[in-house]
Amino acid sequence: GLTTDAELKMLRVAKKLAKKYPIAIKTTFLGAHAVPLEYKNNKEQYIDIICKEMLPKVAEEKLADYIDVFCEKGYFSVADTDRILSEGKKYGLVPKIHVNQFNAIGGVATGVKHHALSVDHLELVTDEDIKALQNSNTMPVALPGCSFFLSIPYTPGRRIIDAGLPLALATDFNPGSSPSGNMNFVVATACIKMKLTPEEAINAATLNGAYAMGLSNSHGSITRGKAGSVIITEEIPSYSFLPYSFGTDYINQVILNGRLL
Repeated sequence: GLTTDAELKMLRVAKKLAKKYPIAIKTTFLGAHAVPLEYKNNKEQYIDIICKEMLPKVAEEKLADYIDVFCEKGYFSVADTDRILSEGKKYGLVPKIHVNQFNAIGGVATGVKHHALSVDHLELVTDEDIKALQNSNTMPVALPGCSFFLSIPYTPGRRIIDAGLPLALATDFNPGSSPSGNMNFVVATACIKMKLTPEEAINAATLNGAYAMGLSNSHGSITRGKAGSVIITEEIPSYSFLPYSFGTDYINQVILNGRLL
């Protein structure tokens, strides 16, 4: 990534996958994930490329649903994030934001200001962040697989939920900081390290996760009118056994859109 050709290539591949496979795939343009070395001393020039070169091409080919920014010290500031999200919205892209992985610099409030669908990471959360989220429709998303792999603090999930906020869970599956797409591990880790109950963790991984993708009206729960996509486990004592037996796969069958795979 981080070049126009590379960013477009990834989004084109995702678009092809969405056409080929019967699963819900949403795409996010995240050209602002890091600053390329050649622009280390001229970040504004790279942001210009994002806004004036990448975004128009992404929009022209209808390659993305969302626009995302890594708002963090040493990466993209609140002002940078504000500019990039504003430009993305001009092309009809819905904002998301990666924020508070290492520092709290005001990114959560910026995400709320732009009506971001989700704010992801949140390993560090301030009282101001909680207040901003309480007055919004933005979904907080925890990525415990990333915390595990990088040996950094876990999102304070218990604190977030006790503040009356919802919480979603995701893998952050990527080769740099979270090279695992195992959602069962994510659910288990949320219980073990973030102090969620099994009910809360499963809800965070399903219905709230669907909300964070803009799919909660059609996915995320076993409800009449929604996609008939469920897993059937081996015989286990209860659903709480799934996070309890964190290293074991108890899935017996998968039903996708009403069809047994």
